[in-house]
Amino acid sequence: MKRTEQYSERLSRLYPELHEPVGTEKILTQTVTFQVTDDCNLACKYCYQTHKGKKKMSFETAKKMVDLLLSGNKGVGDYINPQKSPGLIIDFIGGEPLLEIELIDQICSYTINRMIELNHPWLTRTMFSICSNGVCYFEPEVQRVLQKWNQRLSFSVTVDGNKELHDSCRVFPDGQPSYDLAISAAKDWVNKGGYMGSKVTIAPANVMHVYDAITHMINLGYNEINANCVYEEGWQMIHATVFYDQLKKLADYILEHNLDMENDYYISLFEENFFHPKQPDDLENWCGGNGVMLAVDPDGIIYPCLRYMESSLAGQQEPYSIGDVDTGICQTECDRCRVECLKKIDRRTQSTDECFNCPVAEGCSWCTAYNYQVFGTPDARATYICDMHKARALGNIYFWNHYYEKNNIDKHMENHVPEEWALNIISKPEWDMLCSL
Repeated sequence: MKRTEQYSERLSRLYPELHEPVGTEKILTQTVTFQVTDDCNLACKYCYQTHKGKKKMSFETAKKMVDLLLSGNKGVGDYINPQKSPGLIIDFIGGEPLLEIELIDQICSYTINRMIELNHPWLTRTMFSICSNGVCYFEPEVQRVLQKWNQRLSFSVTVDGNKELHDSCRVFPDGQPSYDLAISAAKDWVNKGGYMGSKVTIAPANVMHVYDAITHMINLGYNEINANCVYEEGWQMIHATVFYDQLKKLADYILEHNLDMENDYYISLFEENFFHPKQPDDLENWCGGNGVMLAVDPDGIIYPCLRYMESSLAGQQEPYSIGDVDTGICQTECDRCRVECLKKIDRRTQSTDECFNCPVAEGCSWCTAYNYQVFGTPDARATYICDMHKARALGNIYFWNHYYEKNNIDKHMENHVPEEWALNIISKPEWDMLCSL
């Protein structure tokens, strides 16, 4: 299926020598997240940052973090360095990051200028990334900074599909909707030649709008649509039934409109290589929250991922920090212990036997930091999303086998969903239909 080339894929294509072994495992690109503020102008109902405040990162704090990254001092070089990670992505988040657009501009300028001074290996392989809600997009200073850095910038506006789905959750504190602002920002960025990514968040409050949302985005001209269900508690079996119905309806739309899923479109809800057992030796963690990423909050405290921050943990656990911009990373016994714990986590350690041996384990995702929020340890696995994954598996069986038949493709997607699981979501006649495909 068609997908926009990711930054790591571009580096792999342009710099094949980066794959040469260096004695340690390589991560082609590593992301460092700067939470420039925990303030936001929206109050999205599904937001995991339930403890947002009004904190703002100072430029001095940001400079300290950049200097640590580029020098590798105070333990940072053992965690991230250009030999192990030849490419660097500096990601700006909030809250809403565009509320601190002048600071973002300062950080970008300081980073590049210091890399030039140091002739740093990351200089030609550093990208900046911003994901925004679009509310501030048309402000003159925002426009100036986005255009200034557009050659090194991945910028996206979160649009949750159509107006109904978007405005059911993405609202201002007074309940006013934000879709019109978001879609105007997205269209303007594309009209100016920028690429607009997509990130549709599906939650219990909006799952009934999935079909309308995805088809709306197709009609808007999106050909790469990333959508996912939230990990948090709240899903019920009825939501899985609704999700399957929405996927089936979306599948019929794709088939009726002859959309070429091999070459022209990528819709992440439909994945050809998911929904079967995983190999026992496939122990890879789903996300990078076990020591592959870094994040720094407005106070200069460093975390393995932004979801370990106080603003994300809903008061359920203490923040899981591993250092700060003054002392560095792993400079205390507690910080070293936390990092060593994260390094030892994999799919086997996090999963129960039921999850590890699940017949549709391939493609089932989890968030290591959310696991910490729920259980008090990142070495566990929250499974609230389980029934939604099963419903998605059934929807994919319906879609791909019809798609292969319609397009005379010699492929077949096997059904690995146990009947007893399926009948909690769909009817017996529907199950028989899927088995006949």
